[in-house]
Amino acid sequence: MRPLRRGEIWTIGTAPAPHTVLVISSTVYNEIPSEPTVLVAMVVEQATDEGFCVDLGQGQWAVMGLVTFVAKANLTQCRRRVDVQTLTNVNNMLFKILATPER
Repeated sequence: MRPLRRGEIWTIGTAPAPHTVLVISSTVYNEIPSEPTVLVAMVVEQATDEGFCVDLGQGQWAVMGLVTFVAKANLTQCRRRVDVQTLTNVNNMLFKILATPER
């Protein structure tokens, strides 16, 4: 498998229930051969920009509140790569989630 790049949208699993994810771990981390996982955010088609979702274009949304890890071996097909502005929006949303102070 080729090295995974931050900002790529991948399919995991196979029919009848494949899932789509956005790779959010750094490309440098993803290239570590001994590291079997990558960090991802779930991608959905029904969402809005309210809450923790980021518009990825083409009717897809990254749900930044649903960050998890998956095995690199489970990623089956790279669908596309998002642009730099979209990755900036992803970064900003992660910052909002992680930097929001407790009350």
